[in-house]
Order: sequence, then structure tokens, then C-alpha cells
Amino acid sequence: MRRSSMTLSILVTVLLSLSFAFLSNANIANADGHEQDEARVKYRQTGMSGIGNNMGAIGDIMKNRLGMPAAIAIHANQMADSAALIAPAFKQRIMDGPNDAKAEIWQDWAKFEEAIATYEEAARGLATAAASGDPKAVGPAMRALGKSCGGCHKPFRKPKEESYKNQ
Repeated sequence: MRRSSMTLSILVTVLLSLSFAFLSNANIANADGHEQDEARVKYRQTGMSGIGNNMGAIGDIMKNRLGMPAAIAIHANQMADSAALIAPAFKQRIMDGPNDAKAEIWQDWAKFEEAIATYEEAARGLATAAASGDPKAVGPAMRALGKSCGGCHKPFRKPKEESYKNQ
């Protein structure tokens, strides 16, 4: 009888230890999941900021007539290359925390991907126009790129007034 109660005591201790370990790991996994979501949103924001920085640099070149078509082509190609990173960055629906993504991204994923493709095509068009050396081709290509940015921002990004940056 004594041996059976000792075995039962050991079994209960082991089961309790495993239960506590499981619960602790579950809490760690939940914390890691939240941290992963925060990291994904931060990655999105960094990537989109990079695109915005390239667009700003092109705008500076054009506005100040810096005569740097090769630089415009490089910035435009960087923007076009970044298009391949947008969909994977937004694939997971995360709307918590500081975030300007609208639910419409995931509600109409095909339209979101279409907007990304339009943006990439416009960025490549600007790179081609800038590389051609024809200054008359750059302006319309830049306007097309700006329009493509708006074609994604309007339906899929919160308006500036609602941005987490203004909270």
C-alpha cells in the first residue's frame, strides 16, 4: 500500500510539473506571438518608409532641378523592387497597435495585389523614363507613379488624420 501511495504521489507531482510547464510555455508562446505581430508591423512600416524615402528623394531631385536622371532611375528601381516585399509583409492580418493598415487589405486581397502590381509597373516606368535621358518623359512617369501610390493608399491605408503617427 505504501508503495502505491508513493507512486501516486510521484505521478501527481510529475503531472502537476508538466501542467505548470505547459501553461508557462503557452504563456511564452502567446507573448512571442504578440511580439511577432509587433515585429511584423514594424517591418511593414520600415519597408513602406523606405519606399516613401525614395519617392521623397525623387521629388527633391525634380523640384530642385538637380539634373540627376541616373539617381531618379536608381530610386525608381528600388521602389519597384520593393513591390515584391509588400504583399508578404501584409499577408498576415495584424491591425493591433500602432498601425495604419485598413481591414480592406484583407477583405479584398486581390485588389490589394492589383494595386501593388500597378505601383510596380509605374515605378519601372519612371526608371525607364529617367534612364532614357528624355526629361519630357520623366514628369508624366512621375505623375503615374504618384497616382499608383494613391491608388493603394486611399483604399488600404488610414487617412493621415487617423494615423497612429498623429495620436
